[in-house]
Amino acid sequence: MIRKGVLIILSTLFSLLLAEGILRLIYSQENKLFVWQPNLQHTFHPDSTILYGVHGPSTFTINSQGFRGDEFKNDGTQKYLCIGGSTTECLYLDDKETWPALLQDSLSTKAGNKYTIGSIGKSGCTTRENYVQLKYYVPQLGKVDGVIIMIGINDLMKRLSRDTLFENSFRFTQAIEDSFVNTIFLKHGRANEKTWFRRTALFKVLQNALHKANPVKWESVQDDRGEVYQAWRNNRQHASAFVDSLPDLSAALAEYERNLQAIYAEAQRQQMQLVLINQPAIYKDSLSEYENGLVWMGGVGDFQTKAGCRYYSPKALNAALLLYNQRLKLFCTGKPGIKFIDLATLLPRDTSVFYDDCHFNENGARKVAGIISEHLVH
Repeated sequence: MIRKGVLIILSTLFSLLLAEGILRLIYSQENKLFVWQPNLQHTFHPDSTILYGVHGPSTFTINSQGFRGDEFKNDGTQKYLCIGGSTTECLYLDDKETWPALLQDSLSTKAGNKYTIGSIGKSGCTTRENYVQLKYYVPQLGKVDGVIIMIGINDLMKRLSRDTLFENSFRFTQAIEDSFVNTIFLKHGRANEKTWFRRTALFKVLQNALHKANPVKWESVQDDRGEVYQAWRNNRQHASAFVDSLPDLSAALAEYERNLQAIYAEAQRQQMQLVLINQPAIYKDSLSEYENGLVWMGGVGDFQTKAGCRYYSPKALNAALLLYNQRLKLFCTGKPGIKFIDLATLLPRDTSVFYDDCHFNENGARKVAGIISEHLVH
């Protein structure tokens, strides 16, 4: 009886050691950085009366490589990664209805080659985060043929919201890059774990399974139906003042161009094509009453959580975004390895495309994918 128990224990230990050895060959000890939790999945139920043109339910899925879309494989396909903020994230659109997913379908149909398009778009990311993501996350994916970055509006909104507190002299240093890496990435790996069992591959497999079973609590990010947009719109409707004149944006635009240069240099270093897309929005000198009720951005201070803030008028926001879009176009002119797409002039500025200031509804995502695919094919 004792001998049988000992044999069971020894065989169990041997099985665990064998499994650990095999898993260590599969899972590297090196830490990996992720924008999104790998294997994350959530289903939203957007309210189409709040998010016009979006119909649910909508599944949001992150693959094991940490991005939304089909995994990158060494199968000869052209691999492009989309980077950006919430307009690239497409949070409330189903996996197959986002513009990166539709772009993959369109490119594979129009061009002879098959394309794989992934996305790490995440709400709030500016060119600061985009540069760090390109430099530290993308190389983990192996050979990537190109990155597609839609940029501009988050840099603008950060400048306007911070007002006099904006860091006019911001420049990247290694210390600042390290700080961004520690702040914006999730870290998965065994190298830096302090306790012995946390350094085992078996523990990491179990941890990944638990992460998949217990995903992010979306209520702390955005709610399932999009009801938070009603609160944000209400805050804007009860603004303490609407401002038509813009502050001096010269320092912020200069930083924007420096960040673009850093992104360009990094793409060149990684020997990939860089596709830069300016940011379209619904802003015009004059919005209809209905359109005006949909917008919520452009506040000063913590306007998403506090009522009574000052807001910039649609006319001012239109003029400000035009400055960022023009700066992007000027930056791209004449530079090898960059393809610029002037999306802002090619999309209608109405609810056929947007459900708020700048976020695409289902029809808008289809239009965006069609325009980008035409530019990339030709």
